[in-house]
Amino acid sequence: MRWAGILAAGIFAAGACLISAQPSDEVRVSAHAYIPPQLKLTAQTTLVQLEVVVRDPRGHAVGGLKQGDFEILDEGTPRAISAFSVETREAMQAAAAPLAAGPDRAATLAAPHPAPAPRRSTLLFFDDLHVTPAEFQRTQIAAKRLVKDGMGPGARAAIYAAHEGLILDFTSDADALAAAIQKLHSHQRISENGLQPCPRITPYTAYLIDHLYDYSALNAAVQEAESCSNSDPTLKSNVRVQRNPTPGSPHFVAVNAVQAQASQTMQQVRTDSLASFDAIDKALALLERAPGARVLLMVSSGFLAGMLDTDRAEVIDRAIHSGIVINALDAKALWTESPGRVSETAGALPLETFIFETSTIGSRNAEMNSVMQEFASGTGGLFFHDNNDLASGFSLLGAVPETTYLIAFSPDAEVAAGQYRKLKVRLTSKNDDYIQTRPGYVTPATAAAPAPRPIDQEAAASDVLTAIPVQLTARLGKSQNGDQVVSTLIHVDLRQLKFSASGERHIQKLMFIGELLDAGGKIVAAKEGAMDLALKDDTLARLTASGVNAGLTFAAPAGPYRVRVVVQDAEGKMAAQNQTVEMPN
Repeated sequence: MRWAGILAAGIFAAGACLISAQPSDEVRVSAHAYIPPQLKLTAQTTLVQLEVVVRDPRGHAVGGLKQGDFEILDEGTPRAISAFSVETREAMQAAAAPLAAGPDRAATLAAPHPAPAPRRSTLLFFDDLHVTPAEFQRTQIAAKRLVKDGMGPGARAAIYAAHEGLILDFTSDADALAAAIQKLHSHQRISENGLQPCPRITPYTAYLIDHLYDYSALNAAVQEAESCSNSDPTLKSNVRVQRNPTPGSPHFVAVNAVQAQASQTMQQVRTDSLASFDAIDKALALLERAPGARVLLMVSSGFLAGMLDTDRAEVIDRAIHSGIVINALDAKALWTESPGRVSETAGALPLETFIFETSTIGSRNAEMNSVMQEFASGTGGLFFHDNNDLASGFSLLGAVPETTYLIAFSPDAEVAAGQYRKLKVRLTSKNDDYIQTRPGYVTPATAAAPAPRPIDQEAAASDVLTAIPVQLTARLGKSQNGDQVVSTLIHVDLRQLKFSASGERHIQKLMFIGELLDAGGKIVAAKEGAMDLALKDDTLARLTASGVNAGLTFAAPAGPYRVRVVVQDAEGKMAAQNQTVEMPN
């Protein structure tokens, strides 16, 4: 259920109608419910809708909750829940099951039916700029298991890589998704060992030295640099970085060389990180056009982004405005690293270099992961890390939850449109369960009344128009299930219509609006349809001689009614006809 359509569907609940013709490659027929402009505002809503998943401490979705179990805080102010419903995976699976064939199946399919929107669109974003080849192998196995077994009903996925771009557009074909995942491989640009073996200045060390001006990182790198050099043995491993080293001295040279190497490494890190942000932005743009709930599942080993505050904020802001949740999975899994290393040139590391490297393993991983943690927490997503069970991680982040609660509330009407407001959804009971939902929303704009089209204005009138020769015939009849209906036949004479040429085809488009109005002039049922004509010479000659027919069928309670039909051609010429009917008891 989606509340945006509840009122619109309810306006014409008393009647139903169809438009029919003989569709072919030369004649296309489409139809949908017609809502007059003066009623469209009543069909609109400013409700803010939230998809809420409640999880227990083990990450499993919690079911069985009621509306009273939730409370909403909008910028700290409690909001009454205006609408509440529950979606379960089992119910969605049943709804997604194909209809069985039967004797009435062909008749049902005679009129076009729009395909149901997918329950969830998931874009699997692989950060191949930072994930190592070994990490890729592990994540590929787990990701293929997700698309094969765990996406859930009504879900589609796309495969996107930071370096290669879109690999496979949205599809529910599990085999195609698995094949696309298998094609991925690492395009890692910066080695963790840095630009040269001695001193080894990793991207994180360069970040500390060049961006944060961290003294301990600079001193550790200088200690190793001087250990690598044989120019002055007395300076090996025993001289800390001096505030004002003597210009030209070996120590001065070592400090300058380390800072230059850190700056050069940092330039590459920044370029690499910006490439990842650019790829994420393009992936979000692709996901914005996808239907259903939208999830970007980011697979990365993390990257440095502490110097790119604006870019991080822009990603979160775009995702929030587009209703996209970012879930993130750390491809490093449960990271282990042996304490200390041996310098390729100097052998054993200087003591201060060893202490620095072993004491900053945790902070390095936290800094690399912070961008994924921020994306997830900022958009109401989850971050899976420090865990080797990557298959469970993909299932947690990519599968449709077993239970989802749809909650809506009315925002403050006094707040200006376009403002971002923080949200907090809480459980009224105090337990260890936690809530997964978006952390804020952008206040919706008040919808302006759409400008009526000329055909809308004529549909609201009652006069007769004859610019197009049209004949209207309305009769009482019965539907297939025995209900009384008003069946109408609209015959259009094509001889006075002008067709435009497109290659070997003659082009014209007819628009139809049909209404069933009660004795007080209130619309009981309405439908809008279109007939697109792209006729070859022989078909045009035949239809010009015979004309074309369209049919409308209305179901309504007993009583007197007026049927009004308006037809408009591609040039804007219109016909309008009225006929009264009496629906018997």
